[in-house]
Amino acid sequence: MTWQGGKRPPDVGPLSPFARLKPLVGERDDAAKGLEALARALRGYRGAVSIHVRLTGGADGESVEDWLVQAGSKGGKAQRKKPKDADVTLVMRPETWTQIAQGRLAPYDALYGGKVRVGGDFEAAKAMTRFLTDPAFPYVAPC
Repeated sequence: MTWQGGKRPPDVGPLSPFARLKPLVGERDDAAKGLEALARALRGYRGAVSIHVRLTGGADGESVEDWLVQAGSKGGKAQRKKPKDADVTLVMRPETWTQIAQGRLAPYDALYGGKVRVGGDFEAAKAMTRFLTDPAFPYVAPC
């Protein structure tokens, strides 16, 4: 109880300094729709870049979906296939990607919380994150 006699609000915890992405998909969309939306959102990106997204599932991460997202060109697209090489590699669970694509989870919070692993060109990954950041939130670089 508070001194006014009302209930205390639940503890929210510290707010993250990191910005979320502009929402790419709606509440009912799945990871595949989010990756297709990512490719469309990155069409205006400054240069061509390929992203290997590896979605792991199951108790021990035994099921894997590999996606190739081509970004930075007018023909940007997402394909379900394992690329031979990529500029950036992201590994996460489908639920994590869906939360990021819906704008509910900041990518850096997912990274520092151990929900996402990043490989390859980390500077390119940071630049794409900045490009996709919701303008309503100030962008804060992780380092």
